[in-house]
This record gives sequence, structure tokens and C-alpha cells, in this order.
Amino acid sequence: MNGTTTVSLVGVGGQGILLGAAVLAETAMAAGLDVKASDVKGMAQRGGSVLSTVRFGRHVYSPVARHADVVFATELLEGLRGLDLLVPRGTLVCATTRILPGGVLRGEEAYPDELAAAAAARGARLMLLDAETLAREAGNARAANIVLLGAASLVLPFSPDAWDHGLGAAVPAKILDVNRRAFALGRDAGARQEVDP
Repeated sequence: MNGTTTVSLVGVGGQGILLGAAVLAETAMAAGLDVKASDVKGMAQRGGSVLSTVRFGRHVYSPVARHADVVFATELLEGLRGLDLLVPRGTLVCATTRILPGGVLRGEEAYPDELAAAAAARGARLMLLDAETLAREAGNARAANIVLLGAASLVLPFSPDAWDHGLGAAVPAKILDVNRRAFALGRDAGARQEVDP
């Protein structure tokens, strides 16, 4: 692998963004790459936005970058916002989950529904998954983040062994089997989608 790959993980507090970033970082290290990561948690404990960035390559000199090659989003509106982080022809892996912001709940504005059109306008590859349903199928709805990581694994350069090491290193042992199932279901669901625009 030449150069540095940047992955941004975005979502709402409590959706497992930090765990997803930890799995990705451990996976990249298992592949023998240099890894740098950073987190912006803000008001995460109150349902605010969370952004984690994981960068990997032969030599990585900074944990932050202007743009990402892949954006992983656990919520639709965060996915729409995450498009601004994406390089041209990058990949957005996004859950169909909706967490309605206050303005929508109060009827002051509509929940935006233009993700597919916005991704197409940017030339982005979009993988859209019902991650919560797949996570429930795996055994725990809270594993939706790992479902998305399974789908994202299709566009990231790591072997199955490296991914398994990453899961084992970052996920607590008592929920590891559920997360392995969630990862496999996400990878299968992603493989059934058209990845190119």
C-alpha cells in the first residue's frame, strides 16, 4: 500500500463510533501499517455528533486530514453531513437509521431526504444499509456500528485475519461473537449492493 488512507466515522453519541474507530485502528495495525487516530466527541453524551478519524499507511504523519477516502455514518443526517468530508469518488457507507433533531421534532423543519442525490452529485459511491435490522439478526441492535464496518471492509485493504484480530483486540470478549456475526452480515449486505456509482 502506498500513501495514506483516511477513514472518517460519524454519528450520534452512543452509536459506537469510538468502538468502530478502535476496531479499524487495531485492524490496520494488525496489517503492519502505521496508524494515527483522533476523536471529536463534543456533546456526544447528550446525543450530539461524534467524529473519529483513523488514518493508516506506511508512514502517517498526522492524525487529522481535510478529507476522507471513506466515510462511515451510523445515521442518515450524519451521513449527509459527512459527504463534505469525502474526497471525489470516495465511498460513503451509511445506515438508514434516523435520529430526529430538535427542529424536526418541533415541526420547524423537515428531515432531509436527499442523501442519494447528494452522493451522486459528488460522484461518491454510496452503500446504504439497514444496519439496525442486521445487528438484531446478529443478536444485538447495538452492533449496528460493526455491521457498517463489515460493509466498509469491502473497500478497505485488509485481510479477513486482520479484521478478526481488530475485532478481538477492541471488542469485549463477552460480546465478541455477536460482533463477529454483525461484521459478517454487514459484509454480505454490502457485497449485494452496487458499489460503483
